[in-house]
Amino acid sequence: MPVKKEALTKLTQKDVDLLLNNPSVDVRSSTARKVSEQYQLKSLTQKEKQIAEDIFRLITNDVEIQVREELAESLKTCTFLPYDIVQKIIFDVAAVAVPMIQYSEVISDEDLITILQTKDEEKQCAVAKRHRISPMVCDHLIEESDKTPVIILIGNQGADISEYSYNKLLDKFEACDEIHEPILMRAKVPVAILEKVITKVSDELRKQLLTRHDLPVNVITTLVTQTREKAILNLSETSTEEDVRTLVIHLHNVDRLTPNLILRSVCVGDMKFFEYALAIKAGIPIRNARILIYDSGPLGLERLYEEAELPPEMFPAVRLAVRTFREMLEETEDGYRDHFQRRMIERLLMLFDSNQIQLDKADEDYFVQKIGQSTEIPMQE
Repeated sequence: MPVKKEALTKLTQKDVDLLLNNPSVDVRSSTARKVSEQYQLKSLTQKEKQIAEDIFRLITNDVEIQVREELAESLKTCTFLPYDIVQKIIFDVAAVAVPMIQYSEVISDEDLITILQTKDEEKQCAVAKRHRISPMVCDHLIEESDKTPVIILIGNQGADISEYSYNKLLDKFEACDEIHEPILMRAKVPVAILEKVITKVSDELRKQLLTRHDLPVNVITTLVTQTREKAILNLSETSTEEDVRTLVIHLHNVDRLTPNLILRSVCVGDMKFFEYALAIKAGIPIRNARILIYDSGPLGLERLYEEAELPPEMFPAVRLAVRTFREMLEETEDGYRDHFQRRMIERLLMLFDSNQIQLDKADEDYFVQKIGQSTEIPMQE
């Protein structure tokens, strides 16, 4: 096969005659391609190799872009091309340079950084698509580029982005979901960066992320932290019942339906989330769970809680929260519970204190933050 390929790509007498007598753009482009293909077979003598390289140097100065494009496309993956030829191509116009910039393994980081500093977006995108990108080049790309090349970079798993660079891009594109979503989808991202991204994403993106089943392991780990738990509850409060059911099932399936998350839901009056959480944990229909949760006797909620295998030490707080919710709901006469959540949390914190029920410091901080929010939330019946 190699012999056959060489025969097909080797310049013939006809090619030489055409170059001498009819040096058209098409002929020169065809010549560039044939010499490039023959050169990469590694079957040339040293003298022939030097002649081919001299032809390449001549072609890099050709006045026609089409000819130079053909050369760049043909040589873009050549690993033994002389560096002066590579440099001549990558600093040409974007139409010529892009294939070499994206694929050549001969280009130095210093040259890539120089390319980025030209502010040519086509070339910046080509750098962002490279198979491997060093932390230094990633940092300069984030520094020098606008949104489009950066989005490509984040989506490139071969880009070695440092935590310093992640922080830089989050500061630069603070409110851009197009930047945040691909960060959450990357395979390896520092946990501190994931936490920071989670606090910035829009409600709509957060909702989409929470219903995905293909999140990387490190994202799943981060989603159980305080920040994610706050986001989950904020989402649940404004979701339909079917949305909440889907959300709770997903959290349960990926082992993220944590006891603290369930406690927080009932303490802020997010009863849809609480009801589905206990039903799914206990493995019973939602209607049965609701009967047990709101049973006026002392056994229903406690038995359901035990079946859900939740921490016994947390039950007094849960029982008090359910009772307080029912009492406050009876006190509310109109169709909306204006500042209901804030008043419920305030009352619960006083009751916890008087009943000597201890909360985690993180939970206390969370409830204090919720008190500061002033929202009008439709009552849940």
